Amino acid sequence: MLGRLGIVLYWCGLAIASLCEIAAFTMLAMLVANKLSAPEAWMGVVFFVVVGGLTWLAGRAAKYVLAGI
Repeated sequence: MLGRLGIVLYWCGLAIASLCEIAAFTMLAMLVANKLSAPEAWMGVVFFVVVGGLTWLAGRAAKYVLAGI
C-alpha cells in the first residue's frame, strides 16, 4: 500500500516538475525573442526551474522511501 503511494507521489511530482519546466522554457523563449522585457521575468524563469527541480527531487525521495525503488 505504501509502495503505491510512493509511486503516485513520484508521478505527481514529475507532472508538476514537467509543467514548471515547460513554463520556464516558454518564458525563456519569450525573453530571447524580446517579447518580455521586464527584468523580473528572469526571476520567474529561475523560480520555475528551482520549483520544478525541488518537486522532482521530492517525488524521487517519496518513491525511494515509500516504495523502496
